[in-house]
Amino acid sequence: MKIDQLQNSILIKDKKLIDINNTLQDESVNFSELLAQSIQKVSDDQIYSEKMDSLFSIGAIDNVSDVTIAAMKADLSINLAVEVTNKVLSAYSEIMRLQL
Repeated sequence: MKIDQLQNSILIKDKKLIDINNTLQDESVNFSELLAQSIQKVSDDQIYSEKMDSLFSIGAIDNVSDVTIAAMKADLSINLAVEVTNKVLSAYSEIMRLQL
């Protein structure tokens, strides 16, 4: 194998890594913004479910399935948030147990 071929293959890989890094930097999403949006979505689902419950109780909504769907959606979103929190805490404790 010629040294020129080896050098070209290394340069091509480096160029690909630089392109990937540039793409990630251009389209990067701030983690804190993503977390805040997700928590806000869970809160919105809970509020919507409570609003549907109150509207159903006063007779403004006749369709029980809409109320049930809103309640299940709120329940699923809060359960997902709890599970993600548990996984993050588990990963954090695992990292803290690593010995360097």
